[in-house]
Amino acid sequence: MDPERRIPEDVLGEEGKMRREILKEWRIFLVVLLLVLSFLWIHPNFVKGALVTIAREPASLYGIRQGDIITNVNGYPIEKASDFMQVVEGLENGSVVSVEFLRENLPYVYSKHSARFLSSTKGNETYLGIFVSDVPSNNLQFGLEIVGGTKVLLRPEKKLSPEEVDNVLAILEQRLNIFGMREIPMSFAQDFSGNQYFRLEFAGVSPEQVKDLLEKEGRFEAKVGNETVFTGTDILSVCIGGTGCVAQVVPIQSAGGRIMWQFSFELFITQEAAKRFANVTQNLDIGECSPAGCYLNETIRFFIDGEPTGDPLRISSNLKGKVVTNPAITGVRESKFEAQQEMRKLQAILQSRKLPVKMEIESIAVISPTLGKAFAENVFMVFLLAILGVEAIVWLRYRSWKVALPIMFITLSEIFITLGVAALIKWTLDLAGIAGLIAAVGTGVDDQIVITDEVLRGEKEEKVRSIKERIKRAFFIIIVSFASTVATMLPLTFAGAGLLRGFAITTIIAVSIGIFITRPAYARLIELLLR
Repeated sequence: MDPERRIPEDVLGEEGKMRREILKEWRIFLVVLLLVLSFLWIHPNFVKGALVTIAREPASLYGIRQGDIITNVNGYPIEKASDFMQVVEGLENGSVVSVEFLRENLPYVYSKHSARFLSSTKGNETYLGIFVSDVPSNNLQFGLEIVGGTKVLLRPEKKLSPEEVDNVLAILEQRLNIFGMREIPMSFAQDFSGNQYFRLEFAGVSPEQVKDLLEKEGRFEAKVGNETVFTGTDILSVCIGGTGCVAQVVPIQSAGGRIMWQFSFELFITQEAAKRFANVTQNLDIGECSPAGCYLNETIRFFIDGEPTGDPLRISSNLKGKVVTNPAITGVRESKFEAQQEMRKLQAILQSRKLPVKMEIESIAVISPTLGKAFAENVFMVFLLAILGVEAIVWLRYRSWKVALPIMFITLSEIFITLGVAALIKWTLDLAGIAGLIAAVGTGVDDQIVITDEVLRGEKEEKVRSIKERIKRAFFIIIVSFASTVATMLPLTFAGAGLLRGFAITTIIAVSIGIFITRPAYARLIELLLR
């Protein structure tokens, strides 16, 4: 542009320069960026269909997998899970099934796919190997107080070590997955008296069904080829902690020179089961060999209620025809973490027939979906009234939209970013958590008022200190308040069997976002607006 034709700076005016400075300010840009990311993390969903929660054979053989959204089956449009179930109920056994589904490759970017295969039969019913649920409206996870269901508090009859706690959680998860209850929120808590508890939340399940799920036993089988070598009743124990038995993850070198990780743990079975294993493997041939050793030409697979679970495992040639009552279950993964995860999963599968320690049901709380919906509506109204009430008081205090609007923007941003982080880490928002969010809104507004008063006070006093110095003094007060809040919340994460954990964690997340992200942005914004 010709220098002579450039608009002079004074023509732009103070407001134009202020807007440019606001747009260039990195603290404000960071808040806007996190708002965009939070939207992607929360992921409001407008797609209709049935969400695949579990994909097994035959559907899994034709490309259908967990997370896909089924939109059409045999020409019938699918808008929700009940539509899918209704169509499947009308299918004939062994009939051809045509399924159309969407797969999300990137946020809000879907690709269309189709699969055509023969249905199978299970228990005289048509079986596709597909388990579905309604497509969630977003990625936020709400507690039972909002969605309704049954909350169970279990107490072990003896004190458990950390390894035993992890083992029980893995077994509970495996058992519930086996019986079709996936993604059940469960956690371990210990109060100040040393009492240990396991919390489980079941959406849409009655107390009777919960007791049945925790007490029923799955039919476990281990097969080599088509021959059953041992069942759940043949398993005496599974090595978990490596005390008095072998349970380890060690690095090994693959044929290509890469470092891989091998897990290994002992399984103790009855003499009769060991003899069956020896008889079945006696006639097998030796298959492939690797630096780790040679293996038989058949694998061993685990089945629960007739369904395969876990990957097939190779059988060492050293076990061919031998009666071994403590065989080692081994496998190889690319990373140590993957090896540890696979080992825990297999240990849980082998113990899923029953829990290793007796559990007492300490309490069962039932909340109806209707009551949960009423809770949600009331909470939303309280939240809205709290924000509007606070903003009205702020406006009456300062009589300036230059103060009231930025405070409202920062407050809403703080709430939205907190919800985004909750969606990212899959934190369950129960009533206690929402109460923590409301409490954090109050502390956030308090901090912004402290900053605003420090900035405005300088206009009435002699300008001995600059605005930046006054903001620094305000932040000293805010940081002290933040530290005391976190120190107060930390004990609540353990108190009352973890019942107040939602309140404590949500409050800590919200005030941390405020102190490190939104407060600095507000301080800079108010400095530019009021200077």
